[in-house]
Parts: sequence; structure tokens; C-alpha cells
Amino acid sequence: MILTNVYTIEDFRQGTGDALETYVWFAILYMMSTELNDMGFMKTLGAQIATYISDYNWVTVYIFLTVLYILIHYLFVSQTAHLLALYAVFLQVAVNAQVPAALMAFMLSFTTNYFAAITPQASSSNVLFAGSGFLTSEDIYKQGAIITVLNAVIFLLATPWIMWSSSL
Repeated sequence: MILTNVYTIEDFRQGTGDALETYVWFAILYMMSTELNDMGFMKTLGAQIATYISDYNWVTVYIFLTVLYILIHYLFVSQTAHLLALYAVFLQVAVNAQVPAALMAFMLSFTTNYFAAITPQASSSNVLFAGSGFLTSEDIYKQGAIITVLNAVIFLLATPWIMWSSSL
């Protein structure tokens, strides 16, 4: 970012600018999400979810897991950390509940990309927008929620239809 003049050396020298604050918060949030995974929280979460959804049909499980996967992103600082910690857990829980594996795999992949708009720290681009003052954190939360809900509805409706029609 220094090479492209998003931040200058002077921004870092001042020490009170948005540049340093952005990196400090990013580091804190990244370490918190990494520790959740290292402590086994994600595997425990998967086991607990599996216990609660065992009596539901696969369509309900598919919708529930997709929405939960999106909402849990508030605990993570990056898409990569979220993907690495939860993708396999959620996919396994879904497959065990008879959700078609390809459908759930695609949906988790899609959601990993479109929930990047949900919070100021959800993706590296949002960190830059918030840190630069181009968008306020409040705007990112508001607009991110709207965009994420719209994408979730579209993908929840379109993905099964596309998969079904392509298998004919």
C-alpha cells in the first residue's frame, strides 16, 4: 500500500493516523479468529450445530447453514480465515444432514465471496475504504447488510435451480 501511495511513510510516522489504526485492528481481529480455530472452537461449533439440526429436512438445513455461515462472519476478520475455519465443518454437517454435497459446496463458496461487503473488516478492500475515510464504518455496515441479504436471497433461490436444471 505504501508503494501505491494509499498510505505514505508520513502516515506511519505520525502514528495517530488511520493507517496505523487500520493495521492494528486488522492484526487484533485476525489473531482472535485464528485463536478461535486453534482452540478447537470451530469443530465444537460444528458438532453442536449437527446435534440441533439432525431432525430437520435437508432444505431447512441448507438454508439454516447458509444463513449461519454468513452471520458467523462477524467473528472473523478475513474471508480466508473464515473459509479455512468453517468451510469444511459446515460442509460436513450439511452432507451428514443429506444436503447434496455439490449444492452446499457451491453455496459456501459463493457466500464466502459475497459476504465481503458485510463489515468494515470483512475483506481487505473494506479495510481500505474504512481506513481512508472514503466510507464510514456505519455506511459499510448498512450497505453491506443490504447487499449481503440481497445476494443471499438470490443465491439461495438460484443455486438449487441452476444445479437441478443442469442435471437434466
